[in-house]
Amino acid sequence: MNDKEQLRPSKRNLTNFLAEVRGSYDSLPRKLRKLAAFSFDHPDNMALDSITELARRMDSHPSALVRYAQHFGFSGFSELQGLYREHIRNNPLGYGLRPDNSDHAGTTDMLNAINRSATRSTMNLEETVGGKTLTEAIELIAKARTIWLVGAGRTMAVQSYFNYLFTGLGMVNHSVGQNLDQIDRYVRLMATDDVVIATSFHPYTQATVKTVAKACKEGIPCICLTDTNVGPVHGAVNLIYSEDQFSGFRSISATMNLALFLAIQAGKLRRENTPAKRRK
Repeated sequence: MNDKEQLRPSKRNLTNFLAEVRGSYDSLPRKLRKLAAFSFDHPDNMALDSITELARRMDSHPSALVRYAQHFGFSGFSELQGLYREHIRNNPLGYGLRPDNSDHAGTTDMLNAINRSATRSTMNLEETVGGKTLTEAIELIAKARTIWLVGAGRTMAVQSYFNYLFTGLGMVNHSVGQNLDQIDRYVRLMATDDVVIATSFHPYTQATVKTVAKACKEGIPCICLTDTNVGPVHGAVNLIYSEDQFSGFRSISATMNLALFLAIQAGKLRRENTPAKRRK
């Protein structure tokens, strides 16, 4: 093994490689950032598609994929693709059935594949989120006068779950609509002793990005459940993890578990910090 390989362990481990890409994402040339974003969201395609097909999907050119691989120290794209394929070999069902194969899968096989995809999501959450950031998030929620919930698309289900949990715990919360014209009005209702919980993954909705940016500008603490520390959704506390995808659909299993955890822990902390007379 040469010195370069020793300095670039990401060449031997897909998880480390993706972490390296995330860490350098902001400094990548624009065209390479486009490839990086695709590689985060479509690991099954990165492993199984030809370089020509991948270039077509990315609206790019095969030579750009070669440059992308070489930028991170690989000899060429085939060596990078080997990392993705090795990851699939080490997981019984890989990343889940691809869209063009799912129609031929048995009902039980498909359900098992979806369950394993959900398990990979929760395992990623365990590996990447914890410690100080979780404590900070719980403390912000527990002491908040009002909790403002932001989410769109598939994360609207998370927003609804948060609403259900916090309401059951007696914690005042409101959902922020996704009408761009109304966002300023919502933010004007917020106070610095409130908290915003925003859930957003790539591709990020404009309304969520705008709400978080405006709230942060006004000094409202924001807790962001998102998939990268170089994306447009960032606040006082950022819980960074990724959801696995099955047949082109990304799970929200880990996010639902995280929502339940945050609500339970914040509710418990609020009760501990509330004088007994006020609890009656």
